[in-house]
Amino acid sequence: MKRTAVRVGQAGVTGVLIGVAIGLGAYNAWWVAVLVSIPLIVAGLAIAPRPSRTSELPVFTDPAHPQAVPVRVDALARSSRTDDDLQPTLVSATISPPHDTEYRARWIASMSRDNFRSLTENPLTALPPDQLPEREDSRTPGFDDHPGTRAAIYPLVAILVALTVLFGVGEAWRIPFDRPESPAPQADTATTSKTMNFNARRNGMIRAIAEQFGPAATNNLLDLRLTGSGSDYGTVLDPTNGDATTVYINNRGDVFTTPSPRVLRKDSTFTAAEISSTDLDAIAENMARNAGMPGRRGDLEIKRSAPGTPVTLTGNFGGRTIDGLPDGTVGEIFDPADFTVSFDRARKALALAGIAPSDRALTNFEIRGTHRATPTAHASELQSSGGVLLDFDTGDRSGQIVIVPGELPEVTDESHHSQRQTFAFDDINLQVFESVRAQAMQRGALEPYEREAVEIWLTDREIDQHRLAIRIELAGVDAATGTYSLAGAFLAPGAI
Repeated sequence: MKRTAVRVGQAGVTGVLIGVAIGLGAYNAWWVAVLVSIPLIVAGLAIAPRPSRTSELPVFTDPAHPQAVPVRVDALARSSRTDDDLQPTLVSATISPPHDTEYRARWIASMSRDNFRSLTENPLTALPPDQLPEREDSRTPGFDDHPGTRAAIYPLVAILVALTVLFGVGEAWRIPFDRPESPAPQADTATTSKTMNFNARRNGMIRAIAEQFGPAATNNLLDLRLTGSGSDYGTVLDPTNGDATTVYINNRGDVFTTPSPRVLRKDSTFTAAEISSTDLDAIAENMARNAGMPGRRGDLEIKRSAPGTPVTLTGNFGGRTIDGLPDGTVGEIFDPADFTVSFDRARKALALAGIAPSDRALTNFEIRGTHRATPTAHASELQSSGGVLLDFDTGDRSGQIVIVPGELPEVTDESHHSQRQTFAFDDINLQVFESVRAQAMQRGALEPYEREAVEIWLTDREIDQHRLAIRIELAGVDAATGTYSLAGAFLAPGAI
């Protein structure tokens, strides 16, 4: 029983260490997990009791106890399921307590090979008084008795203690590193919630950054994030050493700073002047309306999506993401399966790449719906979002135009040129695309709603005998998959 109590205590300490490690790592910066959480977890696992066939058995050793009781071993039966030195061993022996009647007993102990050989050669030994078996035990022990249910208690205790520690503390695990010595100049609002106005919160964040790091720091912003709950975050780059620091302003206006693990360079920063005149509230309202949630207060983030790219505003409203620009331009949610809308979006986006609708510069035109049953015909920028994709090759340059619902059209340049046949956007016929979809639905005997689960593309495939053709897949139904001519005539089942 004493051994069990010690092991339960070990399991409890293990649970405390692991619970503390997870709490600190989950609520703080990554370096806290590396420097504190991982060592705590290693220490917890190191002291954790490990259940085994012999973990709950008394270890049979030659006693050095001054009051050891003489024992004559009558029989030994040793388990040999593994090659371990310590094995469960059934001991039958006669116990001769001084000044008492001797008695016979049977019990299972954890015994080494050397002890087993020694007892078979000389059956006379002794046991400490606290290791003597019961005088009257009607139950016959067996090798399948141990470690028993007690061994399963230890991991259960460790898990319960870890969960109690972790969830019992909750958000208190968050440690505000680098807390400023003096409170930010928000004392007049410390007892009340700050305004939810995005413009005021942006201005407050810029002021806090200037006060913490100096006015020049507002020219090295990496991002600003204003949450719908009222918490604001800003990340600032130190261009002298590449270090980044996150500034956090809570609902009461208190300012805290924390080192950021981000590794970015000067070309990822923007200045406060680039966004100071932007009406964030008007843009956020427009975004919420486009997301179908007018009046919804969501999250708003301002940053460059990649080094050297324009500053972008990203709003999140109930899981829907909308992009915008500081000039007030906002991405629109649209249904790519509405071919009329998709064709219109594609025609307008061509101008961003400097391509006229009559230029024979396109090598691929693809539309992918957003319905959950839409198949993934091939890997592309649309496979997880849906939208419209145009690949182009003008001879001088090549690239892609990606139009995703809620995002701003994006043009990317690539260095390689394809050998595929080119075509002009004016060569693509909206009515032909509608006809191809209608034929595919009829061939696959699809339901009317499945017209939205469409992926259709026009491109040249060298491995396909039909080369430049329209391919379509609908709702993952094989019978609806096919290849069609530019005039909409069915050519072959399957789409390559």
